[in-house]
Amino acid sequence: MEKSELVFVPSPGAGHLISTVELAKHFHEKQQFSITILLIHLKKPSLQSKTTSYIQSIAASHPDIRFVNLPYFDLPSNEDQNPITFVSLIMEKEKPHVKEAIKTLSSPSSSSSSSSSTPVAALILDLFATTMIDVGVELSIPTYIYYTSGLGSLGFMLHLPTLDVKIPCEYKDYQGEVEVPSMSPFPVFVLPHPMMNKKDDEYTWYVYHGRRFREAKGLIVNTFAELEPKALQAIVDEECLPDHHPTPPLYLVGPVLALEEESQEPQTSQLMKWLDQQPPSSVVFLCFGSLGTFSVEQLKEMALGLEHSGYRFLWSLRCRSSTDTDLDKILPDGFLDRTQGWGLVVQSWVPQVAILGHVAVGGFVSHCGWNSTLESIWFGVPILAWPLYAEQKLNAFQLVRDCSLAVELSLDYEKDGWVSAEELEKGVRCLMGESEEGHKVRKRVEEMAKASKKAVEGGGPSFSALELLSNKLMV
Repeated sequence: MEKSELVFVPSPGAGHLISTVELAKHFHEKQQFSITILLIHLKKPSLQSKTTSYIQSIAASHPDIRFVNLPYFDLPSNEDQNPITFVSLIMEKEKPHVKEAIKTLSSPSSSSSSSSSTPVAALILDLFATTMIDVGVELSIPTYIYYTSGLGSLGFMLHLPTLDVKIPCEYKDYQGEVEVPSMSPFPVFVLPHPMMNKKDDEYTWYVYHGRRFREAKGLIVNTFAELEPKALQAIVDEECLPDHHPTPPLYLVGPVLALEEESQEPQTSQLMKWLDQQPPSSVVFLCFGSLGTFSVEQLKEMALGLEHSGYRFLWSLRCRSSTDTDLDKILPDGFLDRTQGWGLVVQSWVPQVAILGHVAVGGFVSHCGWNSTLESIWFGVPILAWPLYAEQKLNAFQLVRDCSLAVELSLDYEKDGWVSAEELEKGVRCLMGESEEGHKVRKRVEEMAKASKKAVEGGGPSFSALELLSNKLMV
């Protein structure tokens, strides 16, 4: 039987790209599809991520998954204002190249003796590539959105065009709580930062993407039903769209994770040896994603909070200033000497999956990016929520209030999300079980870890959703 072709268009950021490639691998494993992934490369430093080795690894282990590099666009500086605007504009400019790439796949190969073409069963787009729905419509190809975050924020995005009308003033001037059907009512400061200025291009793009989601043939979401029941019910009941407008079919296929060994670098080996020497569930792991950086002042405060907590820690530290690299100058005087043996500070990339899966790790101070959230749940490691950007504050609020899977950390948003040493110390102690709240969160995370694995096992809800979609896409 001839295989059908699936074409994926991920965003270039590490979290989006890796998650999309892992989803593509799941389809490929079913032996029903050929896979082509169209890659967009950016030179913008804030969006550049270390994905090259990952792509090379996948290409080597899965030679029949094709990676096609799309042309690079160097946007003028006046268009290059922020990540969401930048990526969305790039997606718009790549439309003709995506169209040509798909037409090439669908055409008989001139180098083949066969005159048959490969039917393209579906175009699967990143959540910031909704402008490319136009390509699918023009080529009569069913187009799906792969939403790499969870249902809570998806419900928010679906509801955002309605919210934009319902709250006509600037959100920063709004006095009440924001009501979104997929989540409990939340204070305005939980909104992503671009929401604070409706005149900002980034806000306009958020509303645009939220509106276009409803045009997709289906929404593929990296979550599982048991994790977000409130959000799932709201979306299924069509409460997020105006006048109960039909929601595209949902396919919950998560957790979609990259769980393979991440690195064989010497520093990684030394780091893992250090963890091997620590007692079970004794280490607090701090890591804030590929873009999570802090000022020197905040780093000093974090160091004091960790030291005063008395818990062992592994800290992936990134300073906002690229010129400040000397730990002795960044951190409080004598900090490294006082914490030697029970604390480890690393300034380079760390293998997050391997660390979260290590028996010595008992807590995770995280930015609440969705991939990190799913990884922590998979390994049963509770989170101390320290959101930084994008939808992370929504994720953190949902994890604390609706899911009881994270400990809340008080952030001073009038001071750029400042966290004092005292607040971090308090949060770490709670996270590691020194309170009833911490014990409840830990027990809840352990239960959800089991549920996450059952979801993707044969017969599980996520496994079945992927089967259902695969059967639907077979040409």
